[in-house]
Amino acid sequence: MKRLIIYYFLFLCSTFVFLSSGVIDSQDGLQYLAVARNIYYKGEPTGPLYEFNLDKNIHMSTYIGRDGKTYSPTGLGFSLAYLPAVAITDMVYKYYNVAPPVHFPLESDWLIFLLASFTNSFFAAILGVVLFLYFLALKIKPKPALFMSIVSLFTTNLLVYSKHSVAHMMFITFLILSFFLVKKYSLSRKPIFLFFSAISYGIVILAYNQTFILSAPLLLLYYLMLVKPKLNSLKIITRDLLAFLIGVSPFIYTYVWFETTRAEPTVNMVTAAFYSTYITDILATMPFKVFIDGFWGQLFSPGRSFFLYTPLVLIIFIFWHKIRPQLKPELIIFLLLSVIYILFFSSQYGYRKADQYFAEMWHGESSWGPRYLSVLIPFAMLIVAKLYSTISNKYRLLIFLPLALFGLYIEFLGIFMPYQIKYQNLESRFFVNGVEYAVPIYSNYIPRFSPLYIQTKNLVKITRSFPKTLDHGLFNVRFYDGIDFPFNVGRERWRVIEESGYISFDDKLDNPIQKMAFGVINHPVGDSSSSAHIEFLLNNYPLLTKPETLILKERKLIEIPIKKEYLKPTDNQLVIKVQFKDPTIVKKHTQILGLISYSINNLPVNLESLDVPYVSPLGPKMTGKPYQNYGGTNQDLWKTWHIHTQIFERVPDFWWIKAMYYWDFPKQLFLAAFIINTSVVLLTGRKLYSMQKKLS
Repeated sequence: MKRLIIYYFLFLCSTFVFLSSGVIDSQDGLQYLAVARNIYYKGEPTGPLYEFNLDKNIHMSTYIGRDGKTYSPTGLGFSLAYLPAVAITDMVYKYYNVAPPVHFPLESDWLIFLLASFTNSFFAAILGVVLFLYFLALKIKPKPALFMSIVSLFTTNLLVYSKHSVAHMMFITFLILSFFLVKKYSLSRKPIFLFFSAISYGIVILAYNQTFILSAPLLLLYYLMLVKPKLNSLKIITRDLLAFLIGVSPFIYTYVWFETTRAEPTVNMVTAAFYSTYITDILATMPFKVFIDGFWGQLFSPGRSFFLYTPLVLIIFIFWHKIRPQLKPELIIFLLLSVIYILFFSSQYGYRKADQYFAEMWHGESSWGPRYLSVLIPFAMLIVAKLYSTISNKYRLLIFLPLALFGLYIEFLGIFMPYQIKYQNLESRFFVNGVEYAVPIYSNYIPRFSPLYIQTKNLVKITRSFPKTLDHGLFNVRFYDGIDFPFNVGRERWRVIEESGYISFDDKLDNPIQKMAFGVINHPVGDSSSSAHIEFLLNNYPLLTKPETLILKERKLIEIPIKKEYLKPTDNQLVIKVQFKDPTIVKKHTQILGLISYSINNLPVNLESLDVPYVSPLGPKMTGKPYQNYGGTNQDLWKTWHIHTQIFERVPDFWWIKAMYYWDFPKQLFLAAFIINTSVVLLTGRKLYSMQKKLS
């Protein structure tokens, strides 16, 4: 069994790494990582200075503590989990003699994001093992227990949180582990299990936020239901309490120290006064409408329903009559935890005093699925797994399988594409009868704008466009620098040449290049009326006797004959230089030079292919390739951020796919990592499959 568990853990961990995005995909994740960097480099759990107003960093929800330092409201535990990624990146920096970025995360590097994105893969693999062992403790046979632990991870909303850069997977993993260890204690009566349960719950305390308090009474209740201590067993109760306190005390102390250190001038979250005021304010001022909307939204809305993102939970309600008394403690814990979490998050809101507006916060946006309720999933799957082992094959085929497949599809939408694009082309807010509806609200209430519907359409879109992003055509044409991403203008697709655009291509012996043609337009974006002057250089040879000039709004097809002596067999470098009469136009973005078409020997060139620099300190050091426009003459960090976000939104959300688009990535290193990753998945999967056939 130990060998099976080891192979299972390695299989899950390598599979989740394979599915990782290679980026930090949320503001919370960036703040956790920024705090981790300060812990590593400064030795203090502070957040980054707020520099968004200075245009030096992205917006982050930091604040000034009573000690005058900047802090993030995020938990300490997940920042500590990011420390290995920070440390490994720093070792690479030192090896290549590179200084760490200062204005993080706007100024960042791919390596720290890549390594940090694997963090939740580790926690999700632990969760899979814990669920497998928990199912065994519930007297489910090993084979269905292994199967149901896999089903629990891949067909429920847990899957996306093995990938997305939020603290929920760490929180969930150690919470269910603490309950499992109490279960193990009830079966063995060994206090060591309570000690480790306490350590696990201590990690829960530090991992995320103050919502750990919601589950604390239920952990005690679970102990009482399982152990059933008698009044005359005071010695055993004292021993158990002592074992738990010894395990959890260091974490409580750390939590109190951390919250006291980062306390705001008027707020300290470890005082009874804070919680008393918090509860009083909610009960006294919360509109009933906010609560009803939150309750409905979490359970029944077409965009955020818990049952849509984890449909297998419906098995509990369909086969409730098959639940046996032996499962009563787990059922009670699941039901009580559900009531507590649903009621609590239904009552969460913000208030804008300026316009007397109540902002509902039950939805937990931006994320894929009801992330605030994700903690309920493993507790629900304890019941589902036990029910699965009791229902007939007919019901497994007619009810269980369709629900599992539907859940798998929903989670596939959440991992194949970044969930943020579900808001593309949607209004940020609108008003009806004076009531404001922001996109996190109306997209979850109105089926037409449901994330499930929007992302299904986006899946079709990305599936169709993805091959074009890698298609470099007959002449291996690559728009690799200074040429922005393609975008729609009516029925046309344009790309903007930003001062100097760089294109590489190969010549062909069987179809030697003789001419090129460029369709361009001088298009106003703002208040501007300057002419544009265009030059073409091929391998440093000018192709025109004088620059082409386009007046405002003019379209032109520029046809250029290519001399044979200018060409090389491969890696020809074409530079398109654009100058406006007014030199401030580029900085102000009031005018663009759009590339509408490009052909070689009358053969159209695909304008959709993507090849860009990531622009990082490690790029030139690891690849020997210098930056020319982006990262060279153009040092704008926001431009680099724009490049990253465009790749993030346009291609499948996996690290090994994104690596194909950045020419300053060390491709051999990524190829080796990909081969190792897939090899471990296949080898451990094969071993696991052969081992499970021997299980009962």
